[in-house]
Amino acid sequence: MAALSAFIFWCRHQGTFWLMTLPIAGLAAAVAYVLDTRREFVDWQNYWGWDFLFAMIYAMFLDRWIKEALLEDALPCDEVHELRRSTIAVRFLTLAAALCLFAIMMVPCPYIELNAVACAAAASVFVMLLPSLAAHRPLSLHEAFMLGRPVQAHLFLLIGGAILVSLMTGLGLSLVAMLLPAKPWVVAMIAGLQRVVDCLLLAAVGYGLARIFRSLTDWQQPEPADHPFPGMRLRTRKA
Repeated sequence: MAALSAFIFWCRHQGTFWLMTLPIAGLAAAVAYVLDTRREFVDWQNYWGWDFLFAMIYAMFLDRWIKEALLEDALPCDEVHELRRSTIAVRFLTLAAALCLFAIMMVPCPYIELNAVACAAAASVFVMLLPSLAAHRPLSLHEAFMLGRPVQAHLFLLIGGAILVSLMTGLGLSLVAMLLPAKPWVVAMIAGLQRVVDCLLLAAVGYGLARIFRSLTDWQQPEPADHPFPGMRLRTRKA
């Protein structure tokens, strides 16, 4: 049921999703193409900075998607608009980027299942801190741990499943690349597809975290005060 709700939510927010995903996939494809075609950049192919860059980008994607999920079916008003457009919290960026980096650094390990288990176990401990920061109701690490304890197994499966699918996708795409001609566009396509899959998985995780956070806390969506959107007020007057 939760997976179906996440899929329906994703279908209803196609514009937001692809507006964030296509630049990420395009950047990954462009970087892969340049590194594969320019010999002077050969030493940059395994540069750790690329992992750090995409970890930061993934963190910003996750923050935006969690906010969208928290504000699902919210009545439009200035408060909702401010929360949706608010800047990502530094603590959110730091924690999410650290978790993404940890998952990326575990990729070279030959045991895919071990990668997923280790990353999910580490992330599920304090992961409830992320939706709290996105909702502008920050928790301490201890509070985040205590909040997530009743659903620790669910968080572990949610995060571990996403990591496992991402790793399996990377393995599958590498096998597909071996069957295609050795052309630069193949490398770029594979890199872009991997990022698209990662964004899909981040969207699923973000929706799940937002849903769990709302069920475990008394957080409520902002409600319209005295000043709705100016555009809405204008349309109401014209009507």
